[in-house]
Amino acid sequence: MARLGDIARRAYGSWLGAEDPGQPSSLPAPVDQGTLEGMRRDWNLRARDNARHYVQSERTEWPDRDFFRSGEINVAELVMTDMPRVCGATKSPLDLSMVEIGCGVGRMTRMLARIFAEVTALDVSDEMVARARANTADLPNVTVLLGDGATLRPLASNSNDFVFSFIVFQHIPTLAVIGSYCREAHRVLRPGGLFKFQVQGLTSFRRGRRDTWTGYPVTRSQARMLARTAGFVIERSEGPGTQFYWLWFRKPLDGAAE
Repeated sequence: MARLGDIARRAYGSWLGAEDPGQPSSLPAPVDQGTLEGMRRDWNLRARDNARHYVQSERTEWPDRDFFRSGEINVAELVMTDMPRVCGATKSPLDLSMVEIGCGVGRMTRMLARIFAEVTALDVSDEMVARARANTADLPNVTVLLGDGATLRPLASNSNDFVFSFIVFQHIPTLAVIGSYCREAHRVLRPGGLFKFQVQGLTSFRRGRRDTWTGYPVTRSQARMLARTAGFVIERSEGPGTQFYWLWFRKPLDGAAE
């Protein structure tokens, strides 16, 4: 069996087009089907090897309490501090529905479910999804879905208020896949909704072609392109050139960016 470090640097080559105009949104350029297959394969292998470590790699072994507490802390730091942006002046998070892209085994999902009315959590890995479903089985306001790695099927358009992703896009191997997720986030958000996500901003390291661990580094100009082509307005950005390059994309109230 190949080592995970080697597997993370393999690539594939076909293309996936979006043929259902209702869901997902149409793509200006196709997404590499082989890349999506590689993402699923690699993350399934990582999940079987040590799921909690690959979700949050600060430790090799995670006791239950420490692991889920780390997710609670991340949600407190990264979501709860942004509630004025997420909710606006008139809503409570208990009124809102949200999407978590790349839920892993549900490390942050449990805490998100304590804050929002409805949480839909997706992951590309069958193995991660099975664990996330087990870890959130007691939460009636959580739905965990197996994603295809590039879209938010089968979520309806204009159906959610907030889309969030942390330490997930930093592993996505191509800009095309990141762009697809941005267009899909725009599709599923209601007008005025917020997409807050973190990408890999480090451009100085060496990486393998279509690397599913270190991911594709996003520059400032590429971030602007991602927002523009998806129809978002960049409300805020933080940490360009670092591993934790944060982007706040707002869907305009009229549904179209200026």
